[in-house]
Amino acid sequence: MDKPALQLRLVQGGCLLFIVLCVLFLHFGLLGSLEPAGREIKLVQFLMIVGASWSAIVGFTFQSKLSRTAKRPQRAGSKSTPFTRWKAGHVMRLASATSVGTWGLALYYFHGPLWVVDTVLAVALVLLIAWKPDPAPDDTVANEQSSHP
Repeated sequence: MDKPALQLRLVQGGCLLFIVLCVLFLHFGLLGSLEPAGREIKLVQFLMIVGASWSAIVGFTFQSKLSRTAKRPQRAGSKSTPFTRWKAGHVMRLASATSVGTWGLALYYFHGPLWVVDTVLAVALVLLIAWKPDPAPDDTVANEQSSHP
């Protein structure tokens, strides 16, 4: 595995660890015990579910938008390269999957139904586990050589 992919896998591991710890702490009462929630979903809870959905959808469509901008001519003085867009797209995907879990944690603190909280956290775990980096662009080697004097 090349260095950029390994770095992204380490970020993925950290994000997975964060979500797993949130799930464990939540279910063992280490994050605080809250009064049981009702079965109905209030407006603020619904908005949090929309936020989690938005994070999942936008985070995983962001990279395709970056690759479309790669076909446009670059401005003079721009430091953007295909490699930096590739890495930024993958970091954005990992961050958005982690933010889905964070929305679930916020939903827990706003007394959302536990089954909805668990579903949102499960979606975050699935997104993080299913993620894998595609091959880096060809200018990766040139980038690594230029960063080392």
